[in-house]
Amino acid sequence: MDSIKVSENKQLVLLVSAIYILCIVAFWPLMTVFVWSAAIAIALLPFHKRLSYIVKPSVSVIFITLWVLLVILLVLSVSASILYGNIDHIGTMVASLVSGFKNTGISAFLPTFTEEQVSHMPETLVQLLLHSLLSLTSNVMQSLISIIIFFLSLSMLLYYGEEMWNTLTRTISPKLFFAVEKMAEITTNTIYALIIVQISAALISFLLAIPFFTFLGVDDPLLFAILIGLAMLIPLIGAQIMILFFTLYFMSLGDTWSAVITLLVGYPLLSGWIDFYYRPVMMGKRVAIPPVMMMIGIFAGVPFMGIVGFIIGPVLVALAVTGSKILAEVVSDPVSLSNQN
Repeated sequence: MDSIKVSENKQLVLLVSAIYILCIVAFWPLMTVFVWSAAIAIALLPFHKRLSYIVKPSVSVIFITLWVLLVILLVLSVSASILYGNIDHIGTMVASLVSGFKNTGISAFLPTFTEEQVSHMPETLVQLLLHSLLSLTSNVMQSLISIIIFFLSLSMLLYYGEEMWNTLTRTISPKLFFAVEKMAEITTNTIYALIIVQISAALISFLLAIPFFTFLGVDDPLLFAILIGLAMLIPLIGAQIMILFFTLYFMSLGDTWSAVITLLVGYPLLSGWIDFYYRPVMMGKRVAIPPVMMMIGIFAGVPFMGIVGFIIGPVLVALAVTGSKILAEVVSDPVSLSNQN
Protein backbone atom coordinates (compact mmCIF):
# COMPACT_ATOMS: atom_id res chain seq x y z
CA MET A 1 0.00 0.00 0.00
CA ASP A 2 2.84 2.40 0.88
CA SER A 3 4.55 1.75 -2.43
CA ILE A 4 1.30 2.47 -4.26
CA LYS A 5 0.85 5.66 -2.26
CA VAL A 6 4.41 6.77 -3.02
CA SER A 7 3.86 6.00 -6.65
CA GLU A 8 0.64 8.04 -6.67
CA ASN A 9 2.42 10.93 -4.97
CA LYS A 10 5.14 10.84 -7.59
CA GLN A 11 2.54 10.83 -10.32
CA LEU A 12 0.85 13.83 -8.74
CA VAL A 13 4.17 15.67 -8.54
CA LEU A 14 4.84 14.91 -12.19
CA LEU A 15 1.37 16.12 -13.14
CA VAL A 16 1.72 19.41 -11.26
CA SER A 17 5.27 19.87 -12.60
CA ALA A 18 4.01 19.34 -16.14
CA ILE A 19 1.34 21.99 -15.57
CA TYR A 20 3.98 24.41 -14.28
CA ILE A 21 6.18 23.76 -17.31
CA LEU A 22 3.20 24.21 -19.63
CA CYS A 23 2.37 27.55 -17.98
CA ILE A 24 5.96 28.74 -18.35
CA VAL A 25 6.05 27.81 -22.03
CA ALA A 26 2.60 29.29 -22.73
CA PHE A 27 3.31 32.57 -20.92
CA TRP A 28 7.00 32.85 -21.76
CA PRO A 29 6.68 36.38 -23.25
CA LEU A 30 5.50 37.50 -19.80
CA MET A 31 8.35 35.87 -17.86
CA THR A 32 10.17 39.20 -17.52
CA VAL A 33 7.03 40.68 -15.95
CA PHE A 34 6.64 37.73 -13.57
CA VAL A 35 10.30 37.73 -12.54
CA TRP A 36 10.36 41.45 -11.75
CA SER A 37 7.03 41.33 -9.89
CA ALA A 38 8.33 38.39 -7.84
CA ALA A 39 11.62 40.18 -7.16
CA ILE A 40 9.92 43.36 -5.94
CA ALA A 41 7.41 41.33 -3.90
CA ILE A 42 10.26 39.45 -2.19
CA ALA A 43 12.08 42.71 -1.45
CA LEU A 44 8.92 44.30 0.00
CA LEU A 45 7.62 41.26 1.87
CA PRO A 46 9.36 42.15 5.19
CA PHE A 47 7.75 45.60 5.07
CA HIS A 48 4.37 43.99 4.29
CA LYS A 49 4.71 41.72 7.33
CA ARG A 50 5.46 44.65 9.64
CA LEU A 51 2.66 46.73 8.19
CA SER A 52 0.22 43.82 8.57
CA TYR A 53 0.57 44.10 12.35
CA ILE A 54 -0.97 47.58 12.12
CA VAL A 55 -3.58 47.19 9.38
CA LYS A 56 -5.26 44.28 7.62
CA PRO A 57 -3.03 42.34 5.20
CA SER A 58 -5.30 43.28 2.29
CA VAL A 59 -4.96 46.97 3.16
CA SER A 60 -1.19 46.58 3.43
CA VAL A 61 -1.02 44.96 -0.02
CA ILE A 62 -3.11 47.73 -1.60
CA PHE A 63 -1.02 50.41 0.12
CA ILE A 64 2.31 48.92 -0.98
CA THR A 65 1.15 48.24 -4.55
CA LEU A 66 -0.10 51.81 -4.92
CA TRP A 67 3.17 53.15 -3.58
CA VAL A 68 5.16 51.05 -6.03
CA LEU A 69 2.99 52.46 -8.82
CA LEU A 70 3.47 56.02 -7.58
CA VAL A 71 7.25 55.63 -7.21
CA ILE A 72 7.57 54.23 -10.74
CA LEU A 73 5.44 57.05 -12.15
CA LEU A 74 7.41 59.62 -10.15
CA VAL A 75 10.79 58.34 -11.37
CA LEU A 76 9.61 58.19 -14.97
CA SER A 77 7.99 61.64 -14.87
CA VAL A 78 10.95 63.30 -13.15
CA SER A 79 13.41 61.68 -15.54
CA ALA A 80 11.33 62.68 -18.56
CA SER A 81 10.92 66.21 -17.22
CA ILE A 82 14.65 66.63 -16.61
CA LEU A 83 15.63 65.23 -19.99
CA TYR A 84 12.99 67.20 -21.91
CA GLY A 85 13.69 70.39 -19.95
CA ASN A 86 17.37 70.15 -20.91
CA ILE A 87 16.84 68.77 -24.41
CA ASP A 88 18.43 71.83 -26.01
CA HIS A 89 21.59 71.41 -23.96
CA ILE A 90 21.73 67.66 -24.57
CA GLY A 91 21.06 68.24 -28.28
CA THR A 92 23.92 70.71 -28.44
CA MET A 93 26.22 68.15 -26.81
CA VAL A 94 25.22 65.40 -29.26
CA ALA A 95 25.53 67.74 -32.26
CA SER A 96 28.97 68.87 -31.12
CA LEU A 97 30.07 65.25 -30.68
CA VAL A 98 28.78 64.17 -34.11
CA SER A 99 30.27 67.20 -35.87
CA GLY A 100 33.58 66.96 -34.03
CA PHE A 101 34.19 63.36 -35.11
CA LYS A 102 32.59 63.62 -38.56
CA ASN A 103 35.76 62.94 -40.54
CA THR A 104 37.47 60.58 -38.11
CA GLY A 105 37.45 56.82 -37.58
CA ILE A 106 35.28 57.26 -34.47
CA SER A 107 32.37 58.40 -36.67
CA ALA A 108 31.86 54.77 -37.73
CA PHE A 109 30.81 53.97 -34.15
CA LEU A 110 28.48 56.97 -33.81
CA PRO A 111 24.86 57.21 -34.98
CA THR A 112 24.46 58.55 -38.52
CA PHE A 113 22.63 61.87 -38.85
CA THR A 114 21.87 64.07 -41.84
CA GLU A 115 22.95 67.70 -41.90
CA GLU A 116 19.37 68.78 -41.23
CA GLN A 117 19.09 66.44 -38.26
CA VAL A 118 22.34 67.75 -36.78
CA SER A 119 21.24 71.35 -37.20
CA HIS A 120 17.98 70.54 -35.39
CA MET A 121 19.39 68.04 -32.92
CA PRO A 122 16.93 68.67 -30.03
CA GLU A 123 13.97 67.89 -32.30
CA THR A 124 15.88 64.90 -33.71
CA LEU A 125 16.46 63.48 -30.23
CA VAL A 126 12.78 63.88 -29.35
CA GLN A 127 11.80 62.04 -32.53
CA LEU A 128 14.30 59.26 -31.83
CA LEU A 129 13.01 58.91 -28.26
CA LEU A 130 9.41 58.72 -29.44
CA HIS A 131 10.37 56.20 -32.11
CA SER A 132 12.14 54.06 -29.50
CA LEU A 133 9.14 54.18 -27.18
CA LEU A 134 6.78 53.27 -29.99
CA SER A 135 9.00 50.35 -31.03
CA LEU A 136 9.00 49.05 -27.45
CA THR A 137 5.23 49.39 -27.26
CA SER A 138 4.34 48.45 -30.83
CA ASN A 139 1.43 46.48 -29.42
CA VAL A 140 -0.18 48.99 -27.05
CA MET A 141 -2.77 46.52 -25.78
CA GLN A 142 -0.12 43.91 -24.98
CA SER A 143 1.95 46.54 -23.14
CA LEU A 144 -1.07 47.60 -21.07
CA ILE A 145 -1.86 43.97 -20.26
CA SER A 146 1.76 43.41 -19.19
CA ILE A 147 1.58 46.40 -16.85
CA ILE A 148 -1.71 45.17 -15.37
CA ILE A 149 -0.30 41.65 -14.93
CA PHE A 150 2.77 43.09 -13.21
CA PHE A 151 0.76 44.85 -10.52
CA LEU A 152 -1.71 41.98 -10.14
CA SER A 153 1.18 39.53 -9.73
CA LEU A 154 2.87 41.86 -7.25
CA SER A 155 -0.23 42.18 -5.09
CA MET A 156 -0.99 38.44 -5.30
CA LEU A 157 2.55 37.44 -4.29
CA LEU A 158 2.54 39.89 -1.40
CA TYR A 159 -0.79 38.58 -0.12
CA TYR A 160 -0.50 34.85 -0.83
CA GLY A 161 3.26 34.40 -1.20
CA GLU A 162 3.99 33.12 2.30
CA GLU A 163 0.93 30.85 2.27
CA MET A 164 1.92 29.40 -1.11
CA TRP A 165 5.44 28.79 0.13
CA ASN A 166 4.24 26.99 3.28
CA THR A 167 1.95 24.81 1.17
CA LEU A 168 4.76 23.79 -1.17
CA THR A 169 7.22 22.96 1.63
CA ARG A 170 4.81 21.36 4.11
CA THR A 171 5.30 17.73 3.10
CA ILE A 172 9.02 17.57 2.25
CA SER A 173 11.54 15.77 4.42
CA PRO A 174 13.43 17.63 7.19
CA LYS A 175 16.76 17.39 5.36
CA LEU A 176 15.30 18.71 2.12
CA PHE A 177 13.33 21.35 4.02
CA PHE A 178 16.55 22.67 5.57
CA ALA A 179 18.19 22.93 2.15
CA VAL A 180 15.15 24.58 0.56
CA GLU A 181 14.78 27.07 3.43
CA LYS A 182 18.46 27.95 3.21
CA MET A 183 18.24 28.54 -0.54
CA ALA A 184 15.04 30.57 -0.12
CA GLU A 185 16.78 32.78 2.44
CA ILE A 186 19.73 33.33 0.11
CA THR A 187 17.39 34.12 -2.80
CA THR A 188 15.47 36.65 -0.71
CA ASN A 189 18.63 38.34 0.53
CA THR A 190 20.13 38.43 -2.97
CA ILE A 191 17.07 40.03 -4.55
CA TYR A 192 16.76 42.52 -1.70
CA ALA A 193 20.42 43.44 -2.03
CA LEU A 194 20.18 43.75 -5.81
CA ILE A 195 17.36 46.29 -5.68
CA ILE A 196 18.55 48.30 -2.68
CA VAL A 197 22.21 48.32 -3.73
CA GLN A 198 21.33 49.34 -7.30
CA ILE A 199 19.35 52.34 -6.06
CA SER A 200 22.04 53.31 -3.54
CA ALA A 201 24.74 52.97 -6.25
CA ALA A 202 22.86 55.41 -8.48
CA LEU A 203 22.51 57.86 -5.59
CA ILE A 204 26.21 57.62 -4.69
CA SER A 205 27.23 58.12 -8.31
CA PHE A 206 24.96 61.17 -8.58
CA LEU A 207 26.34 62.76 -5.39
CA LEU A 208 29.96 62.17 -6.43
CA ALA A 209 29.31 63.52 -9.92
CA ILE A 210 28.23 66.97 -8.69
CA PRO A 211 31.65 68.02 -7.27
CA PHE A 212 33.50 66.17 -10.01
CA PHE A 213 31.84 68.03 -12.89
CA THR A 214 31.94 71.26 -10.88
CA PHE A 215 35.72 70.79 -10.66
CA LEU A 216 35.85 70.26 -14.44
CA GLY A 217 34.06 73.59 -14.89
CA VAL A 218 31.15 72.38 -17.03
CA ASP A 219 28.34 74.89 -17.46
CA ASP A 220 25.67 72.67 -15.87
CA PRO A 221 27.23 70.16 -13.42
CA LEU A 222 23.83 69.20 -12.00
CA LEU A 223 22.61 68.01 -15.42
CA PHE A 224 25.77 65.95 -15.91
CA ALA A 225 25.33 64.44 -12.45
CA ILE A 226 21.67 63.60 -13.09
CA LEU A 227 22.56 61.90 -16.37
CA ILE A 228 25.19 59.80 -14.57
CA GLY A 229 22.75 58.88 -11.79
CA LEU A 230 20.01 57.86 -14.23
CA ALA A 231 22.50 55.89 -16.32
CA MET A 232 23.69 54.02 -13.23
CA LEU A 233 20.17 52.60 -12.83
CA ILE A 234 20.76 50.71 -16.09
CA PRO A 235 22.58 47.52 -15.05
CA LEU A 236 26.15 46.87 -16.13
CA ILE A 237 26.58 49.32 -19.03
CA GLY A 238 24.60 52.47 -18.27
CA ALA A 239 27.21 54.55 -16.43
CA GLN A 240 30.06 53.38 -18.65
CA ILE A 241 28.23 54.50 -21.80
CA MET A 242 27.44 57.87 -20.25
CA ILE A 243 31.05 58.44 -19.16
CA LEU A 244 32.24 57.48 -22.65
CA PHE A 245 29.73 59.96 -24.09
CA PHE A 246 31.07 62.75 -21.86
CA THR A 247 34.66 61.86 -22.79
CA LEU A 248 33.93 62.02 -26.51
CA TYR A 249 31.96 65.25 -26.02
CA PHE A 250 34.93 66.96 -24.36
CA MET A 251 37.22 65.68 -27.11
CA SER A 252 34.87 67.08 -29.77
CA LEU A 253 35.19 70.49 -28.10
CA GLY A 254 38.97 70.20 -28.14
CA ASP A 255 39.04 70.02 -24.34
CA THR A 256 41.54 67.18 -24.10
CA TRP A 257 42.25 67.84 -20.41
CA SER A 258 38.61 67.34 -19.39
CA ALA A 259 38.34 64.26 -21.60
CA VAL A 260 41.41 62.66 -19.99
CA ILE A 261 40.24 63.53 -16.47
CA THR A 262 36.77 62.14 -17.20
CA LEU A 263 38.18 58.88 -18.51
CA LEU A 264 41.03 58.33 -16.04
CA VAL A 265 39.46 59.84 -12.91
CA GLY A 266 35.73 60.07 -13.65
CA TYR A 267 35.31 56.43 -14.60
CA PRO A 268 36.99 54.97 -11.47
CA LEU A 269 35.27 57.54 -9.24
CA LEU A 270 31.75 57.49 -10.67
CA SER A 271 31.45 53.92 -11.92
CA GLY A 272 34.50 51.67 -11.59
CA TRP A 273 34.73 51.27 -7.81
CA ILE A 274 30.94 51.08 -7.54
CA ASP A 275 30.67 48.29 -10.12
CA PHE A 276 33.73 46.29 -9.04
CA TYR A 277 33.82 46.94 -5.29
CA TYR A 278 30.80 48.59 -3.67
CA ARG A 279 28.04 46.61 -5.40
CA PRO A 280 29.62 43.11 -5.10
CA VAL A 281 30.86 43.70 -1.53
CA MET A 282 27.54 45.06 -0.25
CA MET A 283 25.65 42.23 -1.91
CA GLY A 284 28.22 39.71 -0.71
CA LYS A 285 27.68 40.83 2.88
CA ARG A 286 23.95 40.40 2.57
CA VAL A 287 24.06 36.97 0.94
CA ALA A 288 27.31 35.77 2.59
CA ILE A 289 29.03 34.63 -0.61
CA PRO A 290 32.30 35.91 -2.17
CA PRO A 291 31.93 39.29 -3.93
CA VAL A 292 33.65 37.86 -7.01
CA MET A 293 30.83 35.33 -7.38
CA MET A 294 28.23 38.09 -7.23
CA MET A 295 30.18 40.01 -9.87
CA ILE A 296 30.15 36.94 -12.12
CA GLY A 297 26.38 36.66 -11.70
CA ILE A 298 25.79 40.29 -12.67
CA PHE A 299 28.22 40.38 -15.59
CA ALA A 300 27.03 37.03 -16.97
CA GLY A 301 23.31 37.53 -16.37
CA VAL A 302 22.63 40.82 -18.16
CA PRO A 303 24.38 40.14 -21.52
CA PHE A 304 22.88 36.66 -21.93
CA MET A 305 19.42 37.12 -20.38
CA GLY A 306 18.73 40.82 -20.86
CA ILE A 307 17.33 43.04 -18.12
CA VAL A 308 15.83 40.05 -16.31
CA GLY A 309 19.35 38.62 -16.05
CA PHE A 310 20.13 41.35 -13.52
CA ILE A 311 17.94 39.36 -11.11
CA ILE A 312 18.32 35.78 -12.35
CA GLY A 313 22.12 35.82 -12.84
CA PRO A 314 23.15 36.68 -9.26
CA VAL A 315 20.36 34.52 -7.81
CA LEU A 316 21.54 31.46 -9.75
CA VAL A 317 25.15 32.05 -8.67
CA ALA A 318 24.07 32.49 -5.04
CA LEU A 319 22.01 29.29 -5.21
CA ALA A 320 24.91 27.37 -6.78
CA VAL A 321 27.29 28.48 -4.01
CA THR A 322 24.73 27.73 -1.30
CA GLY A 323 23.92 24.34 -2.80
CA SER A 324 27.61 23.46 -2.85
CA LYS A 325 27.96 24.40 0.83
CA ILE A 326 24.90 22.33 1.78
CA LEU A 327 26.19 19.35 -0.20
CA ALA A 328 29.55 19.65 1.54
CA GLU A 329 27.81 19.65 4.92
CA VAL A 330 25.81 16.56 3.98
CA VAL A 331 28.94 14.69 2.92
CA SER A 332 30.98 15.72 5.97
CA ASP A 333 28.28 15.36 8.64
CA PRO A 334 24.99 13.90 7.32
CA VAL A 335 23.64 13.11 10.80
CA SER A 336 23.98 16.70 12.03
CA LEU A 337 22.25 18.13 8.96
CA SER A 338 19.36 15.67 9.12
CA ASN A 339 18.63 16.75 12.70
CA GLN A 340 18.35 20.45 11.77
CA ASN A 341 15.03 22.19 11.61
